[in-house]
This record gives sequence, structure tokens and C-alpha cells, in this order.
Amino acid sequence: MCIDIVLADPYPVMLEGLTHVFEDSPEFSVKSCVRTGDAALQALEQHRPHILVMDLSLTQRSGLALLEDIKTKNLQTRPVVFTGAPIGEVMRALDLDVAGLVSKEKSKQVLTRCIKSVHEGGKWLDRDLTVKTMSLLLEQQKKNAHASHLLTPREMSVARMVTEGWPNKKIATKLFISEGTAKLHLHHIYQKLNCPGRMSLQRYMQEHGLM
Repeated sequence: MCIDIVLADPYPVMLEGLTHVFEDSPEFSVKSCVRTGDAALQALEQHRPHILVMDLSLTQRSGLALLEDIKTKNLQTRPVVFTGAPIGEVMRALDLDVAGLVSKEKSKQVLTRCIKSVHEGGKWLDRDLTVKTMSLLLEQQKKNAHASHLLTPREMSVARMVTEGWPNKKIATKLFISEGTAKLHLHHIYQKLNCPGRMSLQRYMQEHGLM
């Protein structure tokens, strides 16, 4: 059976190379080649292909947003992520339950096998990428546990409020403490987490999933 595919990649050379690979194979029918997320969504709605081969680094509509749209709109196309995106983005793609994931470091033969497996209803996740993703996840969990261990429950509450943009006076009112005590808590938080100020603390809390 011929597999209908749409190709979406922001890099012209990569997109041209993928097009040649699949157009030269009788097993595949390339319905559209696009460079942006918006164009990819339009192509999916127009052609209803079996498979979308996509990079996460799409513009206009990001790859992650496109994956969410595919689920929200209940499109039957199954996405295969073929990417060199940072591990953090790959982790978010896995959270969206993609069926196919291949690193751009892998050969076209690997990508082809992935597409066939996903088309048959299976799942194909690049081992190297998933190992790196799990390693990053474990590292973040350790950092989160470390931060939770360093801060008292009250300090964690203050840190979250600061991250949400609350001024010291409002924090003090919410926690039924003086503004001076709120400032003292914040001073201790800065010291324990090695954050020089509010912006640094906000980044720390966001990066470590402590919001």
C-alpha cells in the first residue's frame, strides 16, 4: 500500500533531500512539502495524509503547537518527528505522545523504517534521543528534590509567589507575616538557591518545574 506523506521542515536543503528520498520510492506518495507550521496544518487538512514527517523547529506555528493541533482537531494523520531540536523540546514532544521520533543524525533508512512502523500502527522512538531525554528528566527531578530539600515549606511558598510577580507587601498579607519577615524569607531563598534577584529566582523556578 502506498503511504501518503506530507513533509514539513524549515530548512530548504533538508526539505529538498527528504523530497527526493520519498519521491524516488514507489512505497510513498509525497502530497506536499512545506516549511512552516501554518502551511503544514493547511496541508494536513487538505490532503489528509497517512503520515506527517516534521521537524520541531517550524516557524509561524511551532512543531509542538502543530502536534497539539493535530490532537485537538482529531486529525487521523500520524506525526513522525524527524528533528535535531534541543532535548527539552523533544521531551515535550514525547509528552504529546508522538508515535514516531527520529534524530536527524540517523540515516534515511532508519526514517523510512520508522514511517512504515508508525503507519502500521506501531511506535518508533529513537533510542538515543529517548535515553538523553530520560537522563535530562532524572537530572531535573534531582534538582527539584534538591531545591525542595533546601527550602522550608514557607520559603517555597514565598518563592512561588515571587515567581508569580507578587510584591513583598502582598506576600506578607497573604501569609499573615510582616513585610520585613517576607524580605528575610526572600533573602534566605536567594542565598540557598544562589539567585542574585527576583528575575534569577523566576528563571530557576521555571527551569526546574517548581512553579
